[in-house]
Amino acid sequence: MNGKMDDDRGRKRQVDRRRLREKKRRRNRNIRWGIFLLIAVVIGLLSFGLFKSFMQSSVEEPVLTGETVTVTIPEGASTADIAKILKENKLIKSTLTFRVSSRLDGFDGTYRQGTYEIDKGLNTTQIMELLQTGVVLDEMKITIPEGFTTKQIAAKAEEKGICTAEEFINECNTGTFEFDFLKDLPDREFKLEGYLFPDTYFIKEETTAHQLIQAMLKRFEQMYTKEYQNAVEASGHTLDELVTIASIIEKEIKVDEERPRAAGVIYNRLKDGMPLQVDATVLYAMGIVKEDISTVDLQVDSPYNTYKVKGLPVGPISNPGELSFKAALYPEDNKYIYYVVEAKGKDNHVFCETYEDFLKAKEKYKASGT
Repeated sequence: MNGKMDDDRGRKRQVDRRRLREKKRRRNRNIRWGIFLLIAVVIGLLSFGLFKSFMQSSVEEPVLTGETVTVTIPEGASTADIAKILKENKLIKSTLTFRVSSRLDGFDGTYRQGTYEIDKGLNTTQIMELLQTGVVLDEMKITIPEGFTTKQIAAKAEEKGICTAEEFINECNTGTFEFDFLKDLPDREFKLEGYLFPDTYFIKEETTAHQLIQAMLKRFEQMYTKEYQNAVEASGHTLDELVTIASIIEKEIKVDEERPRAAGVIYNRLKDGMPLQVDATVLYAMGIVKEDISTVDLQVDSPYNTYKVKGLPVGPISNPGELSFKAALYPEDNKYIYYVVEAKGKDNHVFCETYEDFLKAKEKYKASGT
């Protein structure tokens, strides 16, 4: 019996020794991890300090030159968007540095829309501080809604005292504007129709028609990203054709979710060789605005009348916003051939695959007004 007790005690001592060894191993492992984490934290802090030091040392002391660049920060622009605008205007050397500095120094998300006059000698920090103010060159601003035509923008410019409507249209047609996307535009009554990007522009009292048009074209260039450029190249259509489709969508469709669906209708009709028969193109050809068109209106002789002209009109019928442009680039894949407003006073449409369904929807629309 004593032998059995001795065996039990021996086994117990072995278990105790194993537990002690395991405890020591865990303790040593924890110590090693603690040392590793401490070293990592120290290295991180040193790296952060060195990076901050580099960032600060890489910024030259401001030397005001008296030479300024006018920069417009559009509404809703992200820090990355702003960095790109500043880089394009040669006000910063690196978009990455600007973005990281904005985050580290607490500027990210604080920049405000507006048009700023920035001295070329300002350093990055001073530019970031300026873009927080929202201070613009002048209290005068001009807002161009999405879907406005060149004629409507010209009237707005005259209303603001910038120039006469005739001067604005003449500058659009004969002025020199160095943008790649304007190359090879065909001759038409309003040459820049479709490219005068709708937005709010802050202007000086002495702003000219040329300067306003330049600013609007610059905003189109900012919107027309590399992604969109690649999509245009892959589409099988020219940029002008896609802007034309976008301009039709802008005039016809008010509900954002319907824009890609309406684009699908346009592409389906083009593919099937059907005339587009878009009312908005008729109204553009007539130079008027009204809710319903008549059978007499449909007979207007114009390269914009898609009831008489097969395929796309000769050019855009409005100046579309980005959502309509994006819809033209990325249309919904559907089988719809027709659409009609659901009821008078409403903006949404009923989309139809057959002519019979279209006629029923059209009758419901007419009945809704009685």
